[in-house]
Amino acid sequence: MRFEFEGLDELISKLEQKAEDVEKTKNEALQEGAKVMQKAAQDKAPYRTGNLKRHIEISDIKDGEINVYVDQQGKAYYGYFQEFGTSKMRARPFMGPAFNASKFKIQRVMADRIHRRLMSP
Repeated sequence: MRFEFEGLDELISKLEQKAEDVEKTKNEALQEGAKVMQKAAQDKAPYRTGNLKRHIEISDIKDGEINVYVDQQGKAYYGYFQEFGTSKMRARPFMGPAFNASKFKIQRVMADRIHRRLMSP
């Protein structure tokens, strides 16, 4: 007895295309969530010269993860000290509180992006 399926190659091709779309959508959602976090951190960052605020950056996506961080290699090296304090300076956290204040908005933005993509033709 022999079975033959017609259109199986087309179905596999469509499934592979959907997998690429899912990865692209996930990355777009991560980017949008990171932008919300970046803005929240910039709003909460201590402001004297604006240098720290300008150096809150978003990493590239790697292994399904994205980071919002302070670039500490240049003029904003003191961001870590602001967040965690030192033996001579109390902490003035801004990244942690920014995340806590915006985590539901981040989730909503990411979910909305995924929903829009899934509902589009």
